[in-house]
Amino acid sequence: MVYKEFDQIRLDAFKEITSIATGNAATSLSVMLGKRVDITVPSIVVEEVTDIPALLGRREKKVSVLNFTVSGQFRGNIMLLFSPSECLRLITILAGQKVHDIENLNEMGLSAIKELGNIVVGSYIRILAEGLGVNIRYSIPGFAIDMLGAIFDETLARLSSETKNAVVMESEFIIKDEVYRGYLVFILTPNAVRVLIKALGA
Repeated sequence: MVYKEFDQIRLDAFKEITSIATGNAATSLSVMLGKRVDITVPSIVVEEVTDIPALLGRREKKVSVLNFTVSGQFRGNIMLLFSPSECLRLITILAGQKVHDIENLNEMGLSAIKELGNIVVGSYIRILAEGLGVNIRYSIPGFAIDMLGAIFDETLARLSSETKNAVVMESEFIIKDEVYRGYLVFILTPNAVRVLIKALGA
């Protein structure tokens, strides 16, 4: 129920955080690739976790996922999701080599997509930690190809039965006029959401 306090004012404040974080991430990616990178977030919504697979397609839809465990005074999971074909396109430009098989990535391809996740999620964590004045840590990313339903069922089981909702952000990575689309999903424990809502309200 705590997510119901995420009213339009707080969503607007979260959008401001998002603007700063994506700007920092885009700058870091531009340096890494030696190309201009822009990151846009066309939409931010709060959804029940069980409804997210339907929002993104269907429970049986396969996606690639970079999964980060968040710990410290702010606990939960952050996931960066792409369709397998979009992930292949991204890895091709990130690694500088053509990639054909998402199920059997070589070390260079896997390292490239994980570094993208580290840059994007790391930017959010830094902005949130500084803004909230709390200690937030995040894990190295896990990478998997799985069905949407299985991904979110497993994440909920790992957190708690109290965790019902998530912030879902549609994300566009624009590199040399090519657009790569994905979703960034914040699934936070109720206590973490209370801390976030209190800070955003201020």
